[in-house]
Amino acid sequence: MNIVHTRFGNTLLDLLYYTRARKRQFQRLLADRPTGIAITTRHKKPEADLKRAYWPTTQRASLITLGLMVLFYLVYPEHHPTVVMGAKPKRYVQVSNIPQTSQQKRPPPPPRPKVPLAVEGDEVPEDITIESTDLDLDVAFDLPSLGPQIGPMSDEPLDYTEIDYKPHPIRIVTPEYPVEARRGRKEGRVMVRVLVDKQGNVEKVEVLHGPDLFRKAAESAAWQFRFRPGKHEGERRKVWMVMPIEFSLK
Repeated sequence: MNIVHTRFGNTLLDLLYYTRARKRQFQRLLADRPTGIAITTRHKKPEADLKRAYWPTTQRASLITLGLMVLFYLVYPEHHPTVVMGAKPKRYVQVSNIPQTSQQKRPPPPPRPKVPLAVEGDEVPEDITIESTDLDLDVAFDLPSLGPQIGPMSDEPLDYTEIDYKPHPIRIVTPEYPVEARRGRKEGRVMVRVLVDKQGNVEKVEVLHGPDLFRKAAESAAWQFRFRPGKHEGERRKVWMVMPIEFSLK
């Protein structure tokens, strides 16, 4: 047996053998030199065994669950949900009586009339050859115009919501803050309406709404704005633009 343990030192039998050997050696040393300390063997406590308490616990839980289900059924024999689903809307299909169509067959065209030929005497030619005739169709007709003549595009200004490409601002000037507003720590916004010409310059400025304290400064700054001209149907047009001008102390 020792030969087997020496050859296979990492087996379970080897560990068990050495454990028992150390236990016997400890008992011999304890018998040779008693220390007066009682040595007891520790055993597993029955109340700490989880396997023994598993089935009783499972049975108790099952009985409690069954009792709760029976109690719930006795208290609430029928359950009426409080959520009421709405009725689906009715869909109506309208059926129209469309008469069956059929292809109309036109009658064949009437035969072309035969024009009698003028001949001299009683001789009627058997074969007649009609030579081709060149018609002079080079005739000038004075036809009236079929529609209105398209004139030059109107120079009336358009609103920025009516054109294909609205003007794009390329220079925005910060307005000069009024001294009275700066002293009073006042802020505001002024909405101005500017007319942008075909070169992108401001042609006209109108103040729509805003505090009276900031209107003059906003109008002065709006005159210095520059835009990329707006286009409509491939042509540059004058456009009315609405621009907000902020007055903030931050």
